[in-house]
Amino acid sequence: MVRSAKSSVAAALVTATLSSAAALYATQAQAVPLPTADCGSGPTNNCLTYNDFNVYSLPLLQLRENGSSVPGPGDTFYAPSTFGQIQDFTIIGINNGQSTNTGNPQGGTDGSYNTPSANQTPTFSTRTTDDPFSGQGNPNNFQSEFFGDAEGSWDATTSAMLSLTNNTPVVFFFAFNETGNGTGLLDTDLLIWGKVTLIDADDPNNTLTFFLGGDTGTNGMFDDTYTPLDDALPAANGTNDDFFDPNYDFGPWVYVHAGICADGNGNFLGFPDTNGQCAAGSVRNQNNLGQNAAAFMVHNPDLDAALLSGTWEAMQVTWEMAYLNGGGETAWIMPVDFNQELPEPSILGLIALGLIGAGAARRRSAKA
Repeated sequence: MVRSAKSSVAAALVTATLSSAAALYATQAQAVPLPTADCGSGPTNNCLTYNDFNVYSLPLLQLRENGSSVPGPGDTFYAPSTFGQIQDFTIIGINNGQSTNTGNPQGGTDGSYNTPSANQTPTFSTRTTDDPFSGQGNPNNFQSEFFGDAEGSWDATTSAMLSLTNNTPVVFFFAFNETGNGTGLLDTDLLIWGKVTLIDADDPNNTLTFFLGGDTGTNGMFDDTYTPLDDALPAANGTNDDFFDPNYDFGPWVYVHAGICADGNGNFLGFPDTNGQCAAGSVRNQNNLGQNAAAFMVHNPDLDAALLSGTWEAMQVTWEMAYLNGGGETAWIMPVDFNQELPEPSILGLIALGLIGAGAARRRSAKA
């Protein structure tokens, strides 16, 4: 996302407001802490940045904390992901498309999309899957239920989103549920892409978009409606899976690895090779945790600042996946533990709201 210096400062200041609000959730058993981002591919970095979003591997964070490579009940970075555990949170997609009015209140958010399972289909897109509320799942009967409710995306009003998270950071959790024991896109790895667009009720041309993966300028497509599934899928046998390399083989997609390589101290050493092997002296840690626990959490502090600014009234999430081979992935939003000490949170928060409202940078389908 193209950002101005003013909006970056504002995002930092809004952290104070979010920190104060998040204290209400600090004692919840399911409130996973959101670390201060230190993104990069070095051994001690705690996240990777894919365009606009920071992505954290929960198994890697847990390995660093207590040596356990699979977060379990009672662990700091354990985020249970079964429907019974997350039904009161805001579910974007889950196998069978379940949700409740507590986490997905009708008239303020969409329900949850039905993600494919049992190898029903190798791809998923909110653009081509039945809208979960509007039209009762029949795209021919689509009717917008609230401002910003549109076909082809998971939508929510800003006021509903802030209420559901109690003004804490908006963090997306992802349960990675592929079948198999190997590596590669034809086995346990997959491709993912997404974007979050904010809509202004007073000016429909005033939109702000954040991308997970390549933006809509990728491959020369300068159309706001373009998504990766408009093109043929990249070959599954591509060998360059480094998103940050100019010769990356998978276009706008983010390559999601089922395994990661680390040493016993949790230092990140890269990803398994095409044979599923890590370098000598490293252990293979699993991101593919199945339906029971989240593998990743995804966050952008500038999105938090924008939602709090009062400028945009709705949020639209477009989400696509490819090379699916499993039992159904799950994505949801829930409050996190965000206790960072910053001076004078109420004052800084008010300043931040003013700065964002006056100077937020606008995304206009430009190449990253």
